[in-house]
Amino acid sequence: MAAGVTSKIPEAMSDNIDDILDNDPIADDADGSVSDQTDEQRETDDQSNDSEVPERSVPSGASAPADDELGHILASEEIHVSRQDYQVNAFVRTGARDDVRLGDYVQVPYPDEDSEMFAVTDTLRYEPYTDLDDKSDAHNQISAYVDLNESEYVQVAELEPLAILKNVGSDDIESGIVNRIPKPNSPARLARDEACLRTGLNIPGKGIFTGWLSVGGEAMTVDGENFPYYLSNPGIDRETGDTEDGEPAVFRHALVAGSTGKGKTHFTKNVLRQFVSEKRYPIRHHDTGEEQQRRLNLVIIDPENEYWEMRDDNEAIVNDDSIQRELRQHGIKRGGVDDLEVFIPQVAGTNAPSTMESRELSIPFEIVRGRPEMLMPYTPTEVTRGAIEDCISAYFSCFDGQDNYPERGVERPKYMDFLAFLNEHDEDNSRLRTDNDIGGGTWSAVNRRVDRDTFRNVFDQGTEFLPDISDEVFRGGQVSVIPTSHLNGGKERLAVLSILSYIIENKIDDYQVDSAVRNTPMLVAVDEAHNYFASADSLREEYILRRARVAVKQGRKYKLGLCLITQNPDDVDDDVIKQINTNVFLGLKAEVVDSVSSIPSEFKKDLPNFGKGQAVVKAPDVEAVEVVGLPYCLTKHGN
Repeated sequence: MAAGVTSKIPEAMSDNIDDILDNDPIADDADGSVSDQTDEQRETDDQSNDSEVPERSVPSGASAPADDELGHILASEEIHVSRQDYQVNAFVRTGARDDVRLGDYVQVPYPDEDSEMFAVTDTLRYEPYTDLDDKSDAHNQISAYVDLNESEYVQVAELEPLAILKNVGSDDIESGIVNRIPKPNSPARLARDEACLRTGLNIPGKGIFTGWLSVGGEAMTVDGENFPYYLSNPGIDRETGDTEDGEPAVFRHALVAGSTGKGKTHFTKNVLRQFVSEKRYPIRHHDTGEEQQRRLNLVIIDPENEYWEMRDDNEAIVNDDSIQRELRQHGIKRGGVDDLEVFIPQVAGTNAPSTMESRELSIPFEIVRGRPEMLMPYTPTEVTRGAIEDCISAYFSCFDGQDNYPERGVERPKYMDFLAFLNEHDEDNSRLRTDNDIGGGTWSAVNRRVDRDTFRNVFDQGTEFLPDISDEVFRGGQVSVIPTSHLNGGKERLAVLSILSYIIENKIDDYQVDSAVRNTPMLVAVDEAHNYFASADSLREEYILRRARVAVKQGRKYKLGLCLITQNPDDVDDDVIKQINTNVFLGLKAEVVDSVSSIPSEFKKDLPNFGKGQAVVKAPDVEAVEVVGLPYCLTKHGN
């Protein structure tokens, strides 16, 4: 031991906590237990004191920190901004520790006063103030008897810069890339200004309400009000009649994905309700080339018989003044849809679902004209496929006056008449078989393939054929709900794929199209979408996928939007998923999250733990953010 220095050292470590505390050498030093220094030591200390940084006094009357004050940028750790990555860490003041959350947005001013770095809290961590070693039995025993709280530690927030905001404090805030490094010790504060949040995240100030911007499942508030998240959806300006700038979200396609019990249908109903309005969109008339202004037609494929309820109010919120005030304040559309029609596919051997008022919808066999794949829910040989296509083409030519086949005794093509047509050409030397070189084996395969109970049950049932009432089904300003809960298996797939095929083909084809479809802006929402847009395992599904891929690529041109709703986004065709611009992910199973590439990486770990109504939204040109949906439905939702 050095001369002149004494210290208390316990002879042996005791298991008694009182002995440990009584023999604390640090505490003894603090009480002045160290012996007097020698003259030589005093002289050395005096010399070192002469080189120390002079003390600074802190005014005792300093004002209390603001509520949004987070802390300051740490200079004791490296600060760097590069093209590849960033390292910007902030000290979190003690009073802010309970308020800061992972995902909170932060602003850090630059010295020029009107520019600020806009960042998101990417990591939160604790560090000890000193070289405290808490990995020991002694520390464990002490903490069991003495309150050791977080004041023993420093809290640090690791920030991910998102943008630089310019002209902060003005009415003309602009956003730019992060190309400046924040200064050491710069103050950091939680972003609680609406203009800064909208500019930093590029969230529009109006459009399709999706939910409240949130952090950790809790809605973010600005000046005591929830912060609304909108999807940009410009159309025709109602006052000037001019086309508004930008691309409407409705025609850039959307995916709403969430596991059962995560509020997927509730969330989707609220979003779809926002598309029902007086808004008009520009669309070029197919025949005349004239640009028209038309309202949106919303078609909903409803396998669970849930969406027809959107025609009615949610009585729980109708008379709640506070809810109604909030909805009005943020331009959120609510209440039952007056112009909603239910069209129930007519299929033999089924009972129509209960939907209150409804109309029949018949799937005509003539929908197969030009789409022979609709009769091929399998993968035939090339020879059999060619023969089936030849037979279908020959049959429809009877109604066109082509190929000199005799006219049929029916007003329109029918499935049962098609079978009769084949029966009339059963002989080897019949014109159909000789013209198309269909041998006996192939002829038998054709008949086995096309003669199916599913086709009998679906085609031509009822009298309200889709082409005849298309102007009523696809009318602008109307919501058309098509429930399929009364169908299953092959019947359900054939009915839905026939309707989807009819819409897609008449939107993107150029010859003999249905003007009611072609000349109307449309949004087609498909629930259980993985059942219809999965990877193809049959010729019919391959055909639907092929046409769907074209549709999603050219949706903006033809004013056709798809909204796919599913609990299995990993089953949806990759090429279709890649063309979807707006993605909404509610809670999903971990194995599903890992297989969906479009989920923002920063949220993948959290998604399996999301609560009901909590979602990640990634819209075009907008930062991926968390939102929380409304806790109530804007229309009836009791099914």
